[in-house]
Amino acid sequence: LVLPPDRLMFTVGEANMPWVPALILGLVGVFLLATAVRGKEETAQAAAEEIVQDDEKVALNKRLEAIGWGLFLVMLGGFALVPGDLVNKGLWSIGVGLIMLGLNAARYFNGIKMSGFTTVLGIIALLSGVAQLLGMDMLEGALLLILLGAYLLLKPYFDKRQLFGKAEES
Repeated sequence: LVLPPDRLMFTVGEANMPWVPALILGLVGVFLLATAVRGKEETAQAAAEEIVQDDEKVALNKRLEAIGWGLFLVMLGGFALVPGDLVNKGLWSIGVGLIMLGLNAARYFNGIKMSGFTTVLGIIALLSGVAQLLGMDMLEGALLLILLGAYLLLKPYFDKRQLFGKAEES
């Protein structure tokens, strides 16, 4: 857990403690996972509500989001803890992309509208991770622009099918 002095990652005072952020992020992630799985939370209804909300879907979406954040923070803690020469950066990007896409897949299969933002970010993270593994680091900016352009071209199709939106509208 201790790095050589020339590779300081996180200092407390004058001591190198790279395990501190990993421990904190890991604990927060485990806490979010535990509270998401532990029980169903009741959601507060908006006072002036025009859209009929399904309280079960809203509560399920909150649990799914908490699980997603928990997994993301555990992944971020692992990234901070594991030295870069042991695990390729591309694997971390792929992991983040799979977490975001998995969250939206769980929403889709439970009849909850997906988040367009996290879907696009998940695709970008997944493809940039694959590009990093293949040694094509220079393509990341071009890949980002291509995916954003493709999203804008496909947006009318997504709007017609009403796949993306607020979970409360599901």
